[in-house]
Amino acid sequence: MIRFRYQPERSQLGIIFRPVATVVLEHRKALVELPLYIDSGADISMIPYRFGKALHLQQTPRDRVRRIRGIAGRSVPYVVKRLNFVFGRRKITARVAWSMTEEVPLLLGRMDLFEKFRITFNEKKRNNSVPPSFEL
Repeated sequence: MIRFRYQPERSQLGIIFRPVATVVLEHRKALVELPLYIDSGADISMIPYRFGKALHLQQTPRDRVRRIRGIAGRSVPYVVKRLNFVFGRRKITARVAWSMTEEVPLLLGRMDLFEKFRITFNEKKRNNSVPPSFEL
């Protein structure tokens, strides 16, 4: 079991507690540790352009540039790459949408990952003195 705590963040609605997991992404011996929002509404995990570059990702002629629309309806170009996600001692290879722009959040989406875990969001604890948590 891997346990994470919700992180309080300021928004237009006030303080919002968001599930964030610090995960190591790995590609060809390059490692980047990132805080990813656990997003059960995201079909695929997503990283901005600069983090893909830090992992030595390269766009090749074989890559199909796709477009994805978020909740705001804005279209973002991306290519699908495979990366290793390291959760504690567990390593899982999963597809990632590598955005060709910077204006995307770091997301841990469902594809290739959620089926490997029992994910529990325990927001009820937010009303107690114990911070809310979730488990992978």
